[in-house]
Amino acid sequence: MEAVNFRSGKLDFDGVDPELGQHLLELHWNRQHHSFLITYRPAFMRDMACSGPYFSKILLNAIYFGASKFSPRLEVRKDPNDVRTAGWKFRQRVKELLGNALDGSEITTIQALLVMTNSLFALGDERSAAWLYAGLAFRMIIDLGLQVDALPSLQKFSDEDLEIRRRVFWGAFVVDKIQSLYQGRPVSLQETDTRVPILFLDTYEELEQWAPFAYSAQSDSRYSGSPAYSVSTFTALCQLSVIMNDILNHIYAERSFDREPTELSKILENLHSKLEVWHNALPSHLLFDPTKAPSLAPPPHVLSLIAMYHVLLILLHRPFVADGHLYTTSRSISVNSFLTCATAASQIVRLLRAYDKAFSIRRAPYLISYATYVSATIHARIAAKRGPGSEARRSLETCLAVFRENQETNWAVRRAKVIVETLMKRLGVVLPEGSNRMQISDESREENEMDDDPSSASRSEINVDTEAVTPRQEGAMDHISPNLDIDAVIQSFAREQQEDNAFPERGYTSAAFPSSGMGYSMPRPHFVDPSTQATYYQHLSDFNPDINSNWQEPVNPSAVSIDDLLFGFSGSALDGYSIPGWP
Repeated sequence: MEAVNFRSGKLDFDGVDPELGQHLLELHWNRQHHSFLITYRPAFMRDMACSGPYFSKILLNAIYFGASKFSPRLEVRKDPNDVRTAGWKFRQRVKELLGNALDGSEITTIQALLVMTNSLFALGDERSAAWLYAGLAFRMIIDLGLQVDALPSLQKFSDEDLEIRRRVFWGAFVVDKIQSLYQGRPVSLQETDTRVPILFLDTYEELEQWAPFAYSAQSDSRYSGSPAYSVSTFTALCQLSVIMNDILNHIYAERSFDREPTELSKILENLHSKLEVWHNALPSHLLFDPTKAPSLAPPPHVLSLIAMYHVLLILLHRPFVADGHLYTTSRSISVNSFLTCATAASQIVRLLRAYDKAFSIRRAPYLISYATYVSATIHARIAAKRGPGSEARRSLETCLAVFRENQETNWAVRRAKVIVETLMKRLGVVLPEGSNRMQISDESREENEMDDDPSSASRSEINVDTEAVTPRQEGAMDHISPNLDIDAVIQSFAREQQEDNAFPERGYTSAAFPSSGMGYSMPRPHFVDPSTQATYYQHLSDFNPDINSNWQEPVNPSAVSIDDLLFGFSGSALDGYSIPGWP
C-alpha cells in the first residue's frame, strides 16, 4: 500500500517534493529505524495517507532531519560543503510544530523527540538540545502511562496500539541508557519502575531482506544483503539495556570507592554473570565470528549490538582494574578484570575490521564509534608496554583510522580522537608516521596478527599467578602477549604523576589516589559528581593521616585527568577544558 498510496498522491509529505520525501523516508527505514524501532512503519505509512493517529508532521520532519545527513543530495543542506548543515530546514520545522505539540502528550510527539534526540546527539555540539528533547519524551511517556503494560484501562487498546506503546517505551529506555552513558548523567527511566514486557508481536521485519544503501559510501556495495533481524536484535538490545541500567546504577552513579572490597567483588560477579547469561541466550543468527568472510556479516545494527556487549564488559570491569584499594586487597580481581577488558577490546577491533570490509566504517553509527573509543583506551595502555609491530599497536592504529573515517557524520568522534591521542602522549606511545591514515583492515597484517600474541602462551610467561585467573578468563589469555608485565599495565590505569607531582610540598602525588568508579580519575581529595556537576571536597586526612586535616584543595580543571573517561566522555561538563586539539 505504500507504493499504491505514493503513486496516487495520497501521502502527506508536508510540502516537501514527494520524490525527495520518499528518498529520505527510505533512508530512515533502512538505517535509523532498525536501531531502536522507535517508529512503527505499517501504522505510520498507513496513517500518512489518511491523517491517522500514528502520523504527524512533527514526526515526519524529525525523520527528514535524521535521514538528511546520510543523503548525497545537496539540496537538503544549508551549506552544500558542510554535511553538518544537512536537514536544517526540517529542524526548523520541528521547532515550529513543537510549540503546539507541548499542549498534550502524543505517541507521535514522543517518537519525534526521540528521533531528534539521536540525530542531535550525533552532531556532538548539540548535546544539551538532545538531552532536553529526551527529557520531554520521558515526561510524556509517564504522562501516557507507557511504562505500565498491565492497567485495566489498556483493555481498550488494540494489538497494534499495544505493540506501538511497547516499542516506543523500550526504544526510549534504550536511548535513555545510551544518553546517560555518553553524557555522564543519571538515568531517567528505571527498570524497577516499569511493567512492560520485552515482547513484540509483529515479526515481519525479522526476515525482511535488507541491503545497506544508507550505510555504504560506495554505490556498488560489497554486501549482498541479509535478513534484517530487526525484532530479535531490538529484543536483545532492550535486555542488554536493563543490564546497562544496573551497571550505571551500581558502578557509575554511586561512590563505589566507599564500599568494602568484598561488597564490590560481589557486585562485579553478579553483573558479569548477567552479561554472560545474556550472551549465551542470543539466537545463533545474532552471533558473529569476525574472522569469517565479510559477506557473512549481519546488518550493522546487529554488529552494534555485539559491540555494545563488549563495551559493557569493559565499562563493568575497568573501574576494578584502576581502583588501587581493590588491587592491594585482591590482586586477582584486578588481574581478571584487566584480562576481561583486554579480551573485549580485541574483539571490538575485530568487529571494526569486519564492519569496514562489509559496509565501510565511514557511515557507521555512533555506537560503533563509541566502541572504538573504549577499545582504544585499553589498547593504548597495552601498547605502552609493547614494542613496534605488536598487535596492541596495530589495534590502536585501526582505532585511529576509524576515527578519521567516521568523523564527518559523527562529530563526537573528534573528541574521542583527542582523548585517545592525549592518553597516548602521556603513556609515550608513538605510532609510525601516517598510521592514522592507514586502512582500517590490512589483509597481510591480519593473517599474522596473532604472531605477537600466540595462544600457546603460558601463565608463567605472562607473569600471572594461577590463582589470579578464573575459569572464565582462560580464553582471555590468548589476547595477551608473552612476557607482558600485567602489573605494570594495571598500574598505568591509575593516574600518573602530573606537573612534577600535583602537591609536592605536601609529600604526595596524585598517583597516590586511585581513580574512582565514576568513570574518570582525579585525586581523591575532590571529585565532580557527573550527575549534578557539583564539586565535592574531601579532607586529605581521609586518605593520608600525615596531612593536615584542615587543608582542602579546590578543583583545578586543568589538573583533572580525562584519560579514563568512559562515563560521560561526551558530556558538556568537559567543554571548558583547555586541551590542544579539542573540538
